[in-house]
Amino acid sequence: MTAPLPAIQPVSAAMRAYGAAATPAADFGAMVGDAARASLNTLRTAEVTAARGVAGTADVQEVVQAAANAELTVQTMTQLRDKVVSAYMDVLRMAV
Repeated sequence: MTAPLPAIQPVSAAMRAYGAAATPAADFGAMVGDAARASLNTLRTAEVTAARGVAGTADVQEVVQAAANAELTVQTMTQLRDKVVSAYMDVLRMAV
């Protein structure tokens, strides 16, 4: 027979364990701004890594991983932009 599963700890405890804030961002704008800054940092890191790869000071695997991260970031931001434009168009179509 198997032992019963222990209770699931609150999510806030897990967030504290990983150093994340237990409270949500102050507002939506701050969250979007933080996401945009993180995306730009990812793209800058990929650019620097690619330049180091061309210079021969970076490992090929490191360059490929940075390029894959940059590609994923661009795809995510493009999808978010498309969703924002779609939501804006929906708002414009609303009858007042």
